[in-house]
Amino acid sequence: MRSIPTDLLRAFITVIDLRGYTRAGEKLGRTQPAISLQMKRLQELLGVSLFAKEGSAQTTEQGELVAGYARQILALNDDMMLKLSKRDSKGRLRLGIPNDYADHFLPKLMASLAHDGGDLTFDVVCDLSHNLLQGLRNGLFDIVVAMTADGPSEGAFMTWKETLAWVCGAQSPKLAEEIARQSELRIVCYPEGCLYRRNMLTALQRDGRNFEIVYTSPSLAGLEAAVGADFGLTVLARRIIPAKLRIVEPSGHLPRLADVVVGIYVSPDRKRSTVAQSFAARFADMFVAGEGTAKVD
Repeated sequence: MRSIPTDLLRAFITVIDLRGYTRAGEKLGRTQPAISLQMKRLQELLGVSLFAKEGSAQTTEQGELVAGYARQILALNDDMMLKLSKRDSKGRLRLGIPNDYADHFLPKLMASLAHDGGDLTFDVVCDLSHNLLQGLRNGLFDIVVAMTADGPSEGAFMTWKETLAWVCGAQSPKLAEEIARQSELRIVCYPEGCLYRRNMLTALQRDGRNFEIVYTSPSLAGLEAAVGADFGLTVLARRIIPAKLRIVEPSGHLPRLADVVVGIYVSPDRKRSTVAQSFAARFADMFVAGEGTAKVD
């Protein structure tokens, strides 16, 4: 049985995520011809064509299959090496994360870290994704979880797609019929700059639906209070909708929503990278375990 070197898998995933051989080489400290040779070698070892054409970052069906396994292999490899180094249990991390992701995932992650008796301490900031990514570039964060509209931002540690859904209060038994009769939808949303808001309003404008923004809040608790009281509708990521709210299932009454790309981003600062990448790997495990569409680099 053949063994595939992890450096070839890492180069393959980097080509896909950065959409090019030159960018992948810049990230991995290699030249573009060196990356091309690695891709040729990987395809020879596997006996399949991974890309639609030579030099392209567009994967074939076999390439998609290999990418899925490669991400899992690399995640396990990196997690093992970080844990063996015994450096992943100490340090102070500056984490930036959207409000709804913090509410949904941080309690589980903190409980896991507390159970393991780690020595990490945290500064956590909840903000809009574009502010968090800018903060990472400015050196304000060690790790950021952020949404982007048109593919991942450069340097993602992990990316996945989130399906968005229309959301109403749990006590709205005939909401679909009510929506069909409304000439103007009442919208509850995060402030300007939020991708949920952008996708929702773009979809409504595309379909020519009239709407009024009746409530904005920077917190998930604020949105939950308004939507739960049937003050209006909102849009959230399908898998992190609070239990007190419910999804309005797809129908002809509301426009279709585009997916968003979510990523975990780690600071390139080498003094911080070991602890930050260890934490990011643990965070990534939660997404991989909870969602089959997640991708880990």
